[in-house]
Amino acid sequence: MPYLETGDSTLFYTATGTGTPVVLVHGWTADSVDYSWLIPLLQQNFRVIAYDLRGYGHSAQADGYGMDRQLDDLTAVIERVAGQPALVVGHSLGGGIASSMAVERPKHLRGVAVLDASYAVDEAGRARVERTREQLAGEHPNEVVKSWFFTQASFTDQTPEWLRTLVLRRVDSVSPAMIRAGFAALWDHAPIAFQPETDHYLARRAVPVLVINRNAARAAYEETTFQHPASRAVVLPGGGHWVQVERPEDVNATIQDWWKGAQAG
Repeated sequence: MPYLETGDSTLFYTATGTGTPVVLVHGWTADSVDYSWLIPLLQQNFRVIAYDLRGYGHSAQADGYGMDRQLDDLTAVIERVAGQPALVVGHSLGGGIASSMAVERPKHLRGVAVLDASYAVDEAGRARVERTREQLAGEHPNEVVKSWFFTQASFTDQTPEWLRTLVLRRVDSVSPAMIRAGFAALWDHAPIAFQPETDHYLARRAVPVLVINRNAARAAYEETTFQHPASRAVVLPGGGHWVQVERPEDVNATIQDWWKGAQAG
């Protein structure tokens, strides 16, 4: 299995296909297996690289898990595996990493696609985040995560039962330390976590941005921050949080269509 040494961690990754490099970044309490349904579709036109975030999946534990370290890891994957600026696709926490990369290290990117990310919350959302942080500090953080997924409507009537089972069983395999570290990686990075700071932070994304969201209001908010003329927000209603698993064909078609337009522009 291929691994990438980063200095304080070792990242597991896979690479398949040819063409423009696409780097896939997964979400909280997950690993790159979340992209197993999307990779076969993307690899028809891209070189697809998927890696496990530090401390998750087959990647090693590390000294720190904050956003700066996440950006260091993504930079290493782009420089040493992709070998050139890449299109980065991020789901949930991975979307926060992708958007932060677009602000802070745009020279490494061709563009970013953000899948149902939950950053840029308002004051009410901020209060929920802080309550959850307090609960995660308790003895049963795994149960707190499961409750978070349900209160955030991560599952819907259309979510397959097998996917619900996969997500909830996987939470039980994640250590309490990594649950807390993954949560903090996004929500300790205030510029992308909370409005109104996010209004200005996201507006610094100079590369083309694609937002795929199941919530029309969140997609509309992202549109207000777009600067690049090729940026676009698409709503995929009716599904759950794991859009790349529930609707891989729709996600792939949206990415492919947007990227062709961005390239033509």
